[in-house]
Order: sequence, then C-alpha cells, then structure tokens
Amino acid sequence: MKRIHAIASGLILFLIISGLSWAGQFDYNPDQIPIQYKNDVTSDVTGEGYFMEYKKVNTNNLSMLEYAHGSGNLDFADILYNEQKSKDPSTIYYFGDRKVKLGNQTITIEGDWTSGKYGPNSRITYTRQYDNIQSPISFGYGTGWYAAHPIGYNSLLKDKNMAKSYQEGASMHRQIEYAHAVKGDIAVDINCTAPTATADGKGTLSMNIDDDITQGSLHIGELLNNATVFKVKPYGHKAALKDPIILVDNDYIGNFQVQQTMKLEMTKCKPTWREDWLPCCHGGFFDIPAWNFDKRYSGQKGIFDCTCRNESISTMKPKWNTSLAQFPTETYRNVP
Repeated sequence: MKRIHAIASGLILFLIISGLSWAGQFDYNPDQIPIQYKNDVTSDVTGEGYFMEYKKVNTNNLSMLEYAHGSGNLDFADILYNEQKSKDPSTIYYFGDRKVKLGNQTITIEGDWTSGKYGPNSRITYTRQYDNIQSPISFGYGTGWYAAHPIGYNSLLKDKNMAKSYQEGASMHRQIEYAHAVKGDIAVDINCTAPTATADGKGTLSMNIDDDITQGSLHIGELLNNATVFKVKPYGHKAALKDPIILVDNDYIGNFQVQQTMKLEMTKCKPTWREDWLPCCHGGFFDIPAWNFDKRYSGQKGIFDCTCRNESISTMKPKWNTSLAQFPTETYRNVP
C-alpha cells in the first residue's frame, strides 16, 4: 500500500476564564479520594514474545490511562510522573465585594473582606517511545503439559493513551489498533495550578504525537466541554458533550506517518481586589485575616500612611471623580 504522509498541525487554544465561575461539576475526578502523594516510574523493555501493559493514574482533578499489548519483537520505554500537590480546595481571603443571602435575595456588600474556594494543585507527565514489529510467536510454559504443547500468540499491536483534566472539562486521546508495526513517541503533560489571592492559576493539557504505523489504524481526538451549558441547563452534562467548545476527531487506516501537537491552556483568574483606603476605620483590625496582617499593615507605616489612597480610588466601582465629593450633600454639592 502506498505510504501516505499526514502531518496534522497542532491546535493551541488560550482561554481566560474566572477560577470561581469555572468551578462546578467538572472540577473533580469522580470516585477519587484525594491524598497527597508523588509517583515516579521509569521502565525500559526489549524482547520477543507477548506483552500487555495497563497504567492508570489519578489525582482528584486529573487522570491518564496508558494501555498497550501485542506480540512480536518489542522495544519500548516510558517515564511516568504524577503528583497530588494539595488534596483539598484552598480558602483564600481578599478585599472585594462579598455576596450575602438574605431570605430569597442576594445582596452585595461592597468593599469587605471575603473568601473563596479554589481547587487543589496536581500534575501528570508521561513520555513513551516504542519500536515494535508484530509477529506470531509460541513457547512452552514450565515442565508440565504446556511444555509439550506450546502456547501461541498472534496479537496485533495496540497502544492507547487517554488524558483528562476534569477541572477544565477537557480530554485528549490517541489510539493505535490492529497494527503490524509501530514506531514513534508520545508525550503527555497535564497540570492544574489553582490561583491564589494575588496570582493567577493555570490549567494545561497537552499531547505531542509522532507515529509511524504499518497496516493499522490510528485515532486522535480532543474534546473541550462547554461547562457553562453544563451548569445552566437541565441534564446539562449531555448538552456539554453534544455541543462542545472544541471537538477533534481524526482517523487514519493503512500506512501512515502522523505528527500532531495539541495544547490547551486556561488561565484561572485570581480574585479582583478592592483596596481599602482606611482599613482600620471600618471594623478595626479585627476583620483583617491574620495571614495578611503582618505583610500589609504591621508597623506605623501600615497604620498611618495613607499613600494607598490613589490605589484605593483606582479600584472603586463605579469610578469616582476625585474632584467631587464622593457622597455630596446640599452644602458640598458641585456648583458649575
């Protein structure tokens, strides 16, 4: 069969989204109880025979599966690292607008200390190289009946990798099946870093593929669900899958050389701060979280220096014209 050279260009997407607004049902890996851990595995295999490998690693918001099997002359190696850096959503405090529910109404308190939940941090990285040629093979086991009656294996080559980021509602998939020979490599990187009170977080999912396939099939897919639809509509999880933001579905059958790079990157924004001009005058220092007190307000300068006035004014909503009184009265009203 004539060799077809197919190179699929990479898809790079940058989304800027709010860390809190993206949170929801997509955040967590279902049925996974998070514990903090590190896992580092390296392997290198060369030989002739039959093999089957199954690797599935999870954090509480990421997942990766590697599954491969076949018979023949085999040469492959891989490196796997995954880590659950923090197991619980962190609570961060910031000075902004706080929403309070009173009965059936929700009111906004402008300029008050408030808190928010942000997801945990985790990462999975995986690299695999392979040069496998399929062929039937048979050999005897042990010294009993099977020694005189060799068992034969004639399994075509399969190599499947699935990477998922639940917090981003995204997945990538590469699967080789029914191949007589495969040569190439794959690299997967999934990272979820939560925002803090002062720094943006980031979610990334990437897959780099370089495959040379002889008489087999190759599937490459990418999916980014519509989390907004998921949260708003009844049975939204079905709508999110049927109407995704990104859908890549590529299939190749025959003899192929395929190179493809896919990368998703999301910015999970830190909370918007509203600087308080005179923080000690509202509720004293008792309403300021202890974690930030020493850094921002300790010493004489932190208490009495009001050079923060301009910074405070720049964050006010609606924007305040400083040439006018903020709360004008009849006495101090603006007279053209």
